[in-house]
Amino acid sequence: MALPDLPPILSFTLDDGTPVALRPVLPSDRERLAVGFEELSEESRRFRFLGALTRLSPAQLDYFTRIDHVHHVAWGALDLTHPERPGFGVARFVRLRDAPGVAEFSLTVLDTAQGHGLGSLLLAVLYVLAPTVGVRTLRGVVARENGKMTTWLRRLGAEVAEDESSELVFDLPVYTDLGRLPGTARAFRDHVEAVRRRLAEAGLVRS
Repeated sequence: MALPDLPPILSFTLDDGTPVALRPVLPSDRERLAVGFEELSEESRRFRFLGALTRLSPAQLDYFTRIDHVHHVAWGALDLTHPERPGFGVARFVRLRDAPGVAEFSLTVLDTAQGHGLGSLLLAVLYVLAPTVGVRTLRGVVARENGKMTTWLRRLGAEVAEDESSELVFDLPVYTDLGRLPGTARAFRDHVEAVRRRLAEAGLVRS
């Protein structure tokens, strides 16, 4: 079955056996993002946007889909069994203007797709692409009560850069030598290696 917009760039199988395609976000994904947002639980919206948000505005949809893939990088995950659906999630990073070696990242995974390794795959894409545009640190702003995310980032070797009243700011160093990742990041390292290999095969990064 042909996918709309683009064929899959990277194809993977999630832990539950679901085939997914990861590809860059396009301006034509505007409706996908709008529909996908509606399928997020209230908690997932709060954790992603760090506050109450009932819908994405036209300006937000433009910002999330009209990107240059250098200063603002975003990839989405499509369900290959139902390619007409909005998709499973999106990962993005935006470089800081006053510190271009640092980029703030975010992950959004639909509640129905959580717990099957997709978040790790999406973060792995950002991790591999970051050095190609000069990003050495991925910064994540996480709600303090999001224990799953804070625990995971610590396992990946991220350190708290700022401790605010309601959020924690984590800095995750980006290593081209994956041997520098901590032992607790073994599963993530495997995903990074797999993504790097697929991106190299597609000619998007050097092997």
